[in-house]
This record gives sequence, structure tokens and C-alpha cells, in this order.
Amino acid sequence: MSAAVEVEELGETCEICLGDMAKSDLINLPCKECNYNFCISCLIALLTSSKDDFEMASDGNMHVKVHLNCPNCRADISGTIEDTIKLRQKAIAEDLQTVADSDLSAKQLQQKYWKEDDGVKLQQKSSEDSGPEPLEIDPSLFGGLEFAMSDEEQKFVTKLMTSGCPGQLCQASQILAGTADMLRQGRVPAMQIAPSGSGDSARNGAPSSMRHGYSNAGLRTNRSHEEHDTAVTNFQRQMERKAREKLRRPLPARMPLCVSLGTGEFEQMALLARQRADPDREPDEPKSWWRCLIGRGTGVRGATMTFVDDEWDGTVADAFSRARIGVAAGDRANPRVQQRVGPKNPVEQIAVKKIISIGEREQRQRGLEPSQRCHRVLVGAVRGQAGKSGIMKGDVVTHVNGEVFTGTADELNSFLVNSFEQQGGDGTVTIVVNAEVCTAEALRLRSKIR
Repeated sequence: MSAAVEVEELGETCEICLGDMAKSDLINLPCKECNYNFCISCLIALLTSSKDDFEMASDGNMHVKVHLNCPNCRADISGTIEDTIKLRQKAIAEDLQTVADSDLSAKQLQQKYWKEDDGVKLQQKSSEDSGPEPLEIDPSLFGGLEFAMSDEEQKFVTKLMTSGCPGQLCQASQILAGTADMLRQGRVPAMQIAPSGSGDSARNGAPSSMRHGYSNAGLRTNRSHEEHDTAVTNFQRQMERKAREKLRRPLPARMPLCVSLGTGEFEQMALLARQRADPDREPDEPKSWWRCLIGRGTGVRGATMTFVDDEWDGTVADAFSRARIGVAAGDRANPRVQQRVGPKNPVEQIAVKKIISIGEREQRQRGLEPSQRCHRVLVGAVRGQAGKSGIMKGDVVTHVNGEVFTGTADELNSFLVNSFEQQGGDGTVTIVVNAEVCTAEALRLRSKIR
């Protein structure tokens, strides 16, 4: 557990793994005959071993699988072990409900949001003969933040991103936003530290002259020059591999993003709303002619963001296209979606069709009905801190302050204006974009391509 969540130790240790017993390990003893008890980790390990049929010993002989017997009295515990694990997982989840998500690790977040329907998660086998393992970590989903995330955190975020659920997509974007915020504050949440004997760590710890390939005599050695060329070659190969992977398994055009904005960003939107409500009112502050010219040219006219009503057509293909928003001639006050643009690379187009075909095949096999058309709100224009934070024109606003947003563009604009009117510049509004059904389904189908 992390430093923010202390385990209530009982002064007892598990007689199998010799680890500390937690308060939840006293719930529902697995053996009713001798009241022998051991920790939840050992319970899961025993249950996992019992699922194997036959295993090969070191001498090459096959031996029978492990039976669910009490380690102390050999009584049968097959009827109680799963119930014991579930009750203890439920107790752990209840204890973590009062702790903020930002103070929990990825493993603790999985424990906090465990539900009885999830059942018991068995340990993964490490045997090479067990076949290809499911894709647990997909670095392309982290937006370049994988270096600041532990393996457990990467697995958890990958699971959320590929779940096919918009709510879990929103949760993943919040985790990535928290990681990025910690980096901006100069704190690195987790570091992938290389072994002490590796060349990279030794090179980083060496003096500047040695890192750049110079000897103590000030001369560049052939060996260091060759190492530098090898490093450049490896970097080029890595970038080429990423480019090929991007074409083979393209990401949706709109990836989920969580942004926290100060209410002071909506001051210009509030001023504009007052002018529309009272056209005869003089502006609060005069604008120079070039600021007015820029406002007319971009269509933003001083507002941090403008919004446009749109309708989703119910297809997964929409996730791989971006909406182009503009104004019609003679109607500059009402921007609208003019067209949607998909990928232009032929290889990427083929990969997108493959992803869509997987979803269509699943629908036919399960007899599912196509998704219904529904209303949504797009970002029509963006500037200021919202644009610097990554929100782009054409993004879909899906969550506001942690709640699903289902209103119209005018309602969203009014909400942001009211946030400034009530809180001034001291409040904060959290906006999540692109955590929608089509993006979630596109990422889930994309994860099936190996």
C-alpha cells in the first residue's frame, strides 16, 4: 500500500508467505475444521494453482495438479475459498472508499473499484507454453507519459482505455491528467529506473565529457563514437517501429483528455453574454482595432471557447474522423459542422476498415442492434489556456465536473458563464472531452489487433 494508505497490522504474519496479516485477513476463515488462516494473496495463489490440470516437473515428468486442501489439516476447502476471497476483497474496497483516487496506486484503485460481479482475478501464468498473453500495456495510449508511470499503473490505464466503457475512459483521462499535473509541479510519480550495471545508467552518471564520448585526455575515442552511432540507430529504429505501429493500429482521431480550467478563463464569455443580453450596453473595456479584427477573422471574438450542436451517427467510423467547423456566408453568428475528414493515408484507411469490420462481425454474432443516433456538443473554437491544455476544435464535450454532459451548446456556454459569475476567477471547472461511446468502442476493437 502507498504511504497515504496505511494497512492496519495485527502483529501477526501469514504462516505461508510470512507477510503481515491485515484486518481484512481475519474475515471468514477458509478452513472450518481447524480454523487455520492465511492471507488473501496466498488464497489467490492456491486457487490459481488448482486451476492447472497437469504440470511438468523439473525432471520432465507430469505431476497431478494442486488440490484445494487446508495446508494444516488437509480438509477440503474448495467450497469456501472463493467466498472467503470475495468477502475480503469487499472489505478492502470498503476501507478504500474514503481515500482520494490521487492518493492510491494503480493496484489500490483496482481494489477500491472491485465489484462482486468481477469475481476472483487469478494470477497470470508466466510459462512460455501458455500461449500469447493479452495486451496488458499499450504505450500509445498514454500520450507520452509512460516514462512517469509504473508498470501497474500502465496496465490499469490500458485496461480502462480498452474497456469499451465511456465512464472508464473518463477515469483514465483523469489519471493521465493527474500524472501530467505532477510532472508540471516537478514531481515524478514513478520512474522506470534502469539496472545499476546497464550502459544507459552508467553513461548518465558519468561526467559530461565522458557522456559525450570524450576520454580524460580530451580525445574522442572510436569506441564511444561507435556507441553513439549505435544509440542513434536504435532511436531511429524505435521511431520507425512506432510509425509503422501507428499505421497498423491507428488511434481514434479524438483521444480522451481531461482539463482543469480556472473560471477566470470564462470572463470574456461572460462579457459577451452580457452584451448579447443588452445590446445597448457599452463594453466594459474598449478593444483596440487589431483585437477586433482578429476576433472577426477567427470567429472566437474574445471567448475562450465556443460550442456547436452536433449529432452522432451511431457508427464507430466517426471516431476516426474530425469535424470541420465553419460559418456559412451571411451567417457568421451560427457556426456549424461543414464536413468530416478521415485518415488520408491508404494504409491507415485499410487498418480503420479492419477495426470497423471486427465490430460489425461481433454485432452479427451476438445479434446486437446498431447504436442509435444521439445529440452531442462539439468545441467550435478554442483559445487561451483551454487551447494550450490540448483541447482542439472539433472535440466532443462529454463530462463536466465529473458528471456526464447531455445538454446543448447554449446550456454548456451558460454553465461556464454562471461559474464565472458565481465564483469569479477563483473557481475551477473540469472538462473531459472525447470520452464518448464511439471512441471507447474504437479503442476496444483496436486492442484486438495484434
